[in-house]
Amino acid sequence: MNTRAVTRLCLWALVVAAPWAAPAAASAQNREHQQLFADLRMLQEQTQQLRLSVAALAESLTALTKRVDDQSGTTRKLFADQGLVISALTDSARVLREKLDATNVSLSKDSHELETMRQELTAQRQLLTQIIALLTPPPATVPAAGAVTDPAAPPVTAAPPPTVPPPPQNPQRAFDSAFGDYARGDFEMAIRGFEYYVEKFPTSPDASKARFHIGESYYSKGSYKEAVAAYEQVITIHKGTDWEPMALYKQGLAYEQLGQTERAKANWELVRRSFPDSSAFMLATQGLARIIK
Repeated sequence: MNTRAVTRLCLWALVVAAPWAAPAAASAQNREHQQLFADLRMLQEQTQQLRLSVAALAESLTALTKRVDDQSGTTRKLFADQGLVISALTDSARVLREKLDATNVSLSKDSHELETMRQELTAQRQLLTQIIALLTPPPATVPAAGAVTDPAAPPVTAAPPPTVPPPPQNPQRAFDSAFGDYARGDFEMAIRGFEYYVEKFPTSPDASKARFHIGESYYSKGSYKEAVAAYEQVITIHKGTDWEPMALYKQGLAYEQLGQTERAKANWELVRRSFPDSSAFMLATQGLARIIK
């Protein structure tokens, strides 16, 4: 067969087979489309489920955040209430401590007063015994039988009664008397009065106050060296009392009057470091600002 005949035969075969091949290709394409649609629907369903899960998780997170915020608010309120309670307890403890300190000081003063009263009563009892002995006439002495009295002999005189020392002064009266001299400006008398007080009542609660006013008296009369020494006794003997920071500050003033500004500065810096809550803190700050200019 020639080439033209073969070509015609192939074309005739294609024309005859074409109606049968088209349905097969269309069927295969439909199955692919159906599979694609099925996969797409499954993906849409999974996307919807994921969206629902995300929404549920968001609601859970919102609820959890609200609970956490509520718990945080409750915790903050609890801490605030505890802070108020602790602050109230601290204030109450401070008030009780101050009352206890005041009670201890009062008891100490009362014990000194009682001891002084006891000594006064003892001295008055001794004095009364001597007065009774003076008022009671001595028994008459009868000379023995046959005894010869010498008219030139001096008369027998009774021995004088022993002297009783004056009763000790009441500590409160002693302090008030010295302070009265200080208030009047009689600083010499005030110094003697306060020195008498610390000598007779060294353990009295007001002994530190008396020594401080010795320094004040010396300072007021211009005896700055003596004032420095008196303030030093308050600082060393009565360390830890309420008068220590003020004695340090006033000693600094005395140093300043003597021209010893470095010592004054050291005193005031010590007051600022050690006694930030004392009334001397601001005075020391002002003193430092004055000498540092």
